[in-house]
Amino acid sequence: MGKKNRQSIVSLALITAICLAGDAMLYIVLPIHWNGVGLNSLIEVGVLLSINRFVRLPLNPVVGFLYKKVPFRTGITLAVFLSGITTIGYGLASDFSIWVILRSLWGVAWSLFKLGAFLFIMHLSTDDNRGVNMGTYNGLYRLGSLVGMLIGGILVDLIGLKVISLFLGIAVFITIPFIYRYIPKSISGKENFPANSISSLNILSYVKNPTLVWMLVTAFLSVMILEGMMNATLSHLIGVKLQKEDIASLLISATAIAGGLQAIRWGILPFISNKVGQMLDRSARKNYILVLFMALNSVLLLIISFNIFFIFWLPMLLIHLVISSCTTNIIDTLYSNLSSRGENSVLLITLYTVVVDLGAALGPFLGYWLENLIGLTSLFLICSFVCLLLALKWFFNRYSNKSYSKRAQESL
Repeated sequence: MGKKNRQSIVSLALITAICLAGDAMLYIVLPIHWNGVGLNSLIEVGVLLSINRFVRLPLNPVVGFLYKKVPFRTGITLAVFLSGITTIGYGLASDFSIWVILRSLWGVAWSLFKLGAFLFIMHLSTDDNRGVNMGTYNGLYRLGSLVGMLIGGILVDLIGLKVISLFLGIAVFITIPFIYRYIPKSISGKENFPANSISSLNILSYVKNPTLVWMLVTAFLSVMILEGMMNATLSHLIGVKLQKEDIASLLISATAIAGGLQAIRWGILPFISNKVGQMLDRSARKNYILVLFMALNSVLLLIISFNIFFIFWLPMLLIHLVISSCTTNIIDTLYSNLSSRGENSVLLITLYTVVVDLGAALGPFLGYWLENLIGLTSLFLICSFVCLLLALKWFFNRYSNKSYSKRAQESL
């Protein structure tokens, strides 16, 4: 891939990171300062931190259609504009209804970013470099989570949410000139996007392509378990572990430990995901890379469920967080490879984002519901078993772009 395309992908990732910082900040600020920003309970905090995900479910097909009608650069500019408005709004909102509107608008912005990035990378990459490009994007944009979390944890108590929101919002708007400097106006005009969106696809055509179906199933389950469920229960999981070992009275809290783990994870992820992407691009049997990481997730989830000393347990949890992020990058890349050949690639990527968002939205709810029903230990044992089944599935299922490509052209 040319230097210019590489530069465009890095630029899009960094622009996304700046826009993501305000959202990430809320995950630290709202659970602590909810009563000072016009909210009445932690239940409202939970609604606000999840509503943007549910908004994306019906919006993704609309956003996919939008990218067929407007220039790519226009879609990204709209996403940045919405991000800036919502980020500044976080410092001004004083009513739950206003917060709902702001978080819903952020859901629209994130759909534009996420779907746009998939299409962007898919069209600017080949099977020989799509893994490293996807890893670069996924790793770099998560730096926004790192910055937002650090700002929320350190500066909110010192200078207040209003000042920080204004600062981050202005930073978002400053990125607009860079869009016109580094992001191409369009990426492709080859797809023939159906007028009726996803419903226009013959569902039976997917049954004829089991590789695609299983990749969607794998994406749904892995995002639900490794991202939605784990991220939502992380500080709670650490708190339970601290109480079991009777070290909850230490000066450092479960929230601080969880924040530290996430900071380390997002800080090293750009380097690790890039290397994993290179490994994936060079592999002739890409399914074996997925098998390896799914098996690692299974083992690490099993270890996390064990009652071992905290000093050994915590590093295993960190390794799992990093491995889970790499697994997401691998699945993103493999699905993009499969989708890049069909004439309906925009539609296929749109379907993928709907499936992934559904998994991310259900993960937190199922995590806490199952914990209440069967306990944390049993929950992680079940998750470990699911990852093991997925690893076995892909061990015996040969992933082949070429074999899929012929079927895709026939059925899509």
